[in-house]
Amino acid sequence: MTPGRRFLLSAVVATVLTAALASTLYAAPRPPIDIPDPPAGKALIVFYRKWYYPGAAVSFTVREGKVELGVLGAGTYFTVVAEPGLHTYTMRAERHSDMQLVVEADETYYVRFDLDTGFLLYQPTLSPTQQWQFLQQSGGLKPSRPLAPSDVTNSVGAGASTP
Repeated sequence: MTPGRRFLLSAVVATVLTAALASTLYAAPRPPIDIPDPPAGKALIVFYRKWYYPGAAVSFTVREGKVELGVLGAGTYFTVVAEPGLHTYTMRAERHSDMQLVVEADETYYVRFDLDTGFLLYQPTLSPTQQWQFLQQSGGLKPSRPLAPSDVTNSVGAGASTP
């Protein structure tokens, strides 16, 4: 290949890659996810993880006790219907991340997943957050992969199995 053709090919590839990157960066924002109201007498908890590159290939399972409620990969969310009262949600890596949440009937709660660096691995952290924060980040979120119905006894909504 002659130097002129090599230069022309490089310029075409650079132009195509620049156009592809610009289209993803400046694409129209997606509308926020519409979360339904909780069932009467129950609480609804929305677990979500925004997409960002560090740790994107790693998914984490959210548990309450020994029950696996859902899996959070990068850019995913799922919902859980819970009885009113105290609940403890756990994620595991090098260390455990436990979060206690007292929920009331007919209320919706939002829990954000964050990823910190650990000694060898990324460390998951669950944090309660506000609805407006979820709505700002929810446009790019997708439902997480559902768990097998036998694994979940109290989850409904997007990305979760029903009993």
